[in-house]
Amino acid sequence: MTEPPRDPEWLTALRDACAETSQAGVARKLGVSPAMISQALKGVYKGDIARLQTLVEGALLRQTVDCPIAGDLPKNRCLEHQARDRRFAFVNPLYSKLYRACRSGCPHSKLSKEY
Repeated sequence: MTEPPRDPEWLTALRDACAETSQAGVARKLGVSPAMISQALKGVYKGDIARLQTLVEGALLRQTVDCPIAGDLPKNRCLEHQARDRRFAFVNPLYSKLYRACRSGCPHSKLSKEY
């Protein structure tokens, strides 16, 4: 007999975190909706599952990327910096550097180059 396929590590971590607290609590920690968590756990989420995976890997599994500006940066924080609105990017000198780096060829960026 063959074993059923195992869940990826990030999905197992998501299930475990929800079992420890709640889906709503985990959703708050990840900055997503509870519905997204529920659908992902059921295997029916139609959105950007790779984004959710990255959020879980950063926030729950503590995986990092080597940011050219900030050094070791949790994966979920990397996504937050990429998503930062231009209006708020220049509030702080570090945010300004991160905003430009995310849009000018950073290997971890999911964004197109702007500069």
